[in-house]
Amino acid sequence: MKRRDFLKLTSSISSLAALSSLGIPLSLFAEDSDTETSYKALVIVLQHGGNDSINMLIPSGSDAKKGYDNYATIRTSLAVAKNDLSTLLTQSEGKLALSSSPYEENGNISEAYTKGFYKHSNIDGLATNGMMPEFADLVNQGKVAMVANTGNLIEPVTKSQIDSDIANLPPYLYSHNSQRKLLFNGVASTLNRNGWAGLLADDWTGINGDSIYGINISLSGVSHLLYGQESEPLVLKPTGPTKYSYVNRSAYDAWLATEQSDPHKNLYNTMRQHSFVMQDTILDDWENNVPIFSSKNAYGEELFSLPNNTTLGIGNSDTVDDKLLEQFEAVAKLAYIGKNSGLKRQVFYVSQSGYDTHANQSDNHSGLLRELSMGLGDLQLALAEMGMENEVTTFNISDFGRSIGNNGDGTDHAWGAHHFVVGGAVTGGLYGTLPDLTLGGEDDASKKGRLIPTTSISQYLGTIVKWFGADDTTLNSLFPELTNFTQTDLGFMSS
Repeated sequence: MKRRDFLKLTSSISSLAALSSLGIPLSLFAEDSDTETSYKALVIVLQHGGNDSINMLIPSGSDAKKGYDNYATIRTSLAVAKNDLSTLLTQSEGKLALSSSPYEENGNISEAYTKGFYKHSNIDGLATNGMMPEFADLVNQGKVAMVANTGNLIEPVTKSQIDSDIANLPPYLYSHNSQRKLLFNGVASTLNRNGWAGLLADDWTGINGDSIYGINISLSGVSHLLYGQESEPLVLKPTGPTKYSYVNRSAYDAWLATEQSDPHKNLYNTMRQHSFVMQDTILDDWENNVPIFSSKNAYGEELFSLPNNTTLGIGNSDTVDDKLLEQFEAVAKLAYIGKNSGLKRQVFYVSQSGYDTHANQSDNHSGLLRELSMGLGDLQLALAEMGMENEVTTFNISDFGRSIGNNGDGTDHAWGAHHFVVGGAVTGGLYGTLPDLTLGGEDDASKKGRLIPTTSISQYLGTIVKWFGADDTTLNSLFPELTNFTQTDLGFMSS
């Protein structure tokens, strides 16, 4: 029996509840759905720890409260300099070409972090940190939406309501675990809920037919986001699957197929055999059905490779990681496999840790932004080469934003944050409302610059998932607080 035929055969097993109890997603055994006919994928990038989005997307306007001067006065030593680096971005054959490091500052990554920013003619009020030239190039191409001051909100909230203690606030504000789980839930009022991507997989059971990949795939371990009431994600290493090492696999397979007197043993053996076959199929796809990219990164090197420190223009003691690059490479390969296997919808989850920058922010945040920019740039080049740029949308989430105030060497837990959405289907520009940055001002929930969000995560996610194909009924089920806001579609996704 062929591996894929075996996978189809297991769908006839009657005890689906037992399969679920063994950790096998029920969506693997469902009938085909004709809900959608075209391929689309989402790539969710978790900036784990609470990203300082104000130093990633820098206030650059002239407004007295929302603009650069107010930001620089409050941020002091952590403020990015008012130095427009845009002229250092060069294009070659329509692609970014970095012959030198536009963010370089004496080979010191900490100094480069605050050297300057890239202003954009198509976005007024926010600029991109100098550590992110690839990202800035995507913004200039109109492939990035910046969504201002977004966070967990049950309903619109004002400072006067907070000061009067009558605001309906998310539980455990400023707590990493709680705020991250609310993000995953898609609901800001309760921690007791399944992840929105998992619930979407429940609702769309069978949309990918009998594929072993299902809808949700994590390249960064187990995440609550991807678990529904019935569905579970496929969790893979970014470097690819590892083959089971049994000396005599054929004999072991034969033993698993042997009828047992105990029906529970029969079920266990069937599921064990399914696990091996699933692993074999994924390994076969990974080794034989993925593209070899001819495109080069901004340094003229292989996509998803990490240039050395000399090429990057940073000191030998400075660090830029490649773990996110590995995850993005796996996403590109799996999206290619998915589309060419006839799948209709996929959600990929990747993450990057280290964003809890209470201290050493200039050293740590700089390297994170550098890797993020390279990864986003390489992913878009890979998608363009595969003809999939309009079918895959990438966006970020993070525990929360960070304080506008500077604690001396870093920033502290806060609330609202700027977000980004990248892809060929994105209508580039600035969306939402830029906040008043003044400490203790109208948009500060405290006196240290904890921004009160003016756009909710449910609006942000709802706009993306609507493009993904969810109808109003599904959207209201996934994000029930969406109806508390006047604008349910922020408008940054094309139809």
